[in-house]
Amino acid sequence: MTAKPYSPQTLAERWGCSDEKIRLMYRSGELAGFTLGKLIRIPAHEVERYECLTGDLPDTEENGRSLGPKVDERFESRLVRQTEGLPKVAPVNSGQREPAQSRIG
Repeated sequence: MTAKPYSPQTLAERWGCSDEKIRLMYRSGELAGFTLGKLIRIPAHEVERYECLTGDLPDTEENGRSLGPKVDERFESRLVRQTEGLPKVAPVNSGQREPAQSRIG
């Protein structure tokens, strides 16, 4: 089951800012979301993505995080949980390749 999307009002309460700030973030493309008629909704996965990128995690008991770890440690912890069980992939080097060296042998 997926979590319910946030309205600007509920997300503003979560982040401790104004609902107008959330609307501006949506209109500027900083937050992805969708509209239902005139209503703006921000999916829960988008809220988590934004919180992971910025380190702006709410200090509430229901989210289960402690107040002690650094932002980088929190991000790493979430990244591990989100990628757990996925196959490991090697980084891809894109761009121009160097010319192959001829081998004499």
